[in-house]
Amino acid sequence: MEYDYIHTIRYMGNKNKLLSAIIPEIEKVTKPGDSICDLMAGTNSIGYALKKRNRIISNDIQFYSFVIGSFMLGNVVPPKKGEAHLELDDYFEENVSKKNYSFFVDNYSDTYFSGEQCLEIDSFRYAIDKAPKEHKWFYLTVLMSVMCKAQSTTGHFAQFMDKNHKRIIPLRALSIYKLFYDKIDDFRDFVVSDFDNICFNMDFNLLLENSIMESVKCIYVDSPYTSDQYSRFYHVLETICKYDNPVLEHKAKYRNDRPMSDFCYKNKVLGEFEKIISFGSKKRCPLVISYSNHGVVPPEQILELGKKYYKDCNIKYIDFEHSSQGKGTIEINEVIIILK
Repeated sequence: MEYDYIHTIRYMGNKNKLLSAIIPEIEKVTKPGDSICDLMAGTNSIGYALKKRNRIISNDIQFYSFVIGSFMLGNVVPPKKGEAHLELDDYFEENVSKKNYSFFVDNYSDTYFSGEQCLEIDSFRYAIDKAPKEHKWFYLTVLMSVMCKAQSTTGHFAQFMDKNHKRIIPLRALSIYKLFYDKIDDFRDFVVSDFDNICFNMDFNLLLENSIMESVKCIYVDSPYTSDQYSRFYHVLETICKYDNPVLEHKAKYRNDRPMSDFCYKNKVLGEFEKIISFGSKKRCPLVISYSNHGVVPPEQILELGKKYYKDCNIKYIDFEHSSQGKGTIEINEVIIILK
């Protein structure tokens, strides 16, 4: 079965190609109209695929994910290309000439982007702040998408390639302005639903304490499963969304306030899962968990943990070619753990 999907950003471990495996498992333990919590939503592809059927409670500790979710799960029809030109272009040109916003020019020129691309990025960010507020999340999502397409990297923002590297010469030739307006066409069939979806930007522990969880009938969990911290790979997207002039550190220009997930540590990950599993058990709420056989811990350990709290526990393995961020693809088993 085909599920609703729009590509937003290039993202490690995104579930776009696995919707037909994951969504049916969530559908089996819920009814149409039920509230479903996507606890660590990333690009919000799961929530968007369920948007017509269910109310979605989305959460992620990263603000850029909150931005994507606020647009993708919202019900504001995105402006068409002509309307976007009218809302943005005058402010864009103003910033090109006056440099009211210049954080990317000042800090990222000839790193992840060329100096000219940085000026375009700053200028769009200025224009977005001047545009109608109801379109802000959409425009930021589009801007992040085109930044991921033009980035001078192997596929993430953990490090950038030298400005003279042959692989990035065509990337530096890309116009952010042109890419931005071309990307708008991808949202022509945007799904609008009847549900009042809600997005949060917090540590998952805090969300579990929120009264909104009383209404949730299923929790979907797609935690980090390797030792890689997502905040290291997507810090530039966090900065373009917040545009808060952060202190930058190291050659890669990381934000100095990056959150660190305990799911990335072998001695902590099961403790983190137990918090979620015990919560779900107390609320008599089914859990659907995505993981991998290349994870920090074997997925079977998560299953055994689940058996301490749930009577009906199953695990499914899915063969899947996974992007290795510029190093080709590797064969892994995507794992789905169902606790009910």
